[in-house]
Amino acid sequence: MSPPRNLGTADLLARLIADLGQLLSQHIALAKLELGTSARRAALGVAQIAACAPLVLVGYCFLNAALALVLGRWLPVAGAVALVGLLNVALGTAGILLAARAFRRPMLDDSVSELERTVRTLAPRATHALDTRP
Repeated sequence: MSPPRNLGTADLLARLIADLGQLLSQHIALAKLELGTSARRAALGVAQIAACAPLVLVGYCFLNAALALVLGRWLPVAGAVALVGLLNVALGTAGILLAARAFRRPMLDDSVSELERTVRTLAPRATHALDTRP
């Protein structure tokens, strides 16, 4: 919507500031909504993990014991248990390193991209509006 021709520079500047304030509040509202959705999703995931983790842990312990007993046919029992432990440490470390990569994703990714898109959209217009040379 183009402003009427009879508005002065002060009126146009006041309208611009008001519109930018409204745009900023909309971006803040979007960020709050995104944070709330992310928090609910994370809480549900944590609850599911907490409910299933004990079952996985008990099963994992039995599988490790069975693997150590099988390896005990070719190795001394202490060596078989140590080998299974070493294998667990190596795989666990690799899993932690892979999981840590997920934390490198920027927070509020959607809000940041929307804000950048707004800045790109407004930047040429703001530069053109400020250029008052004849």
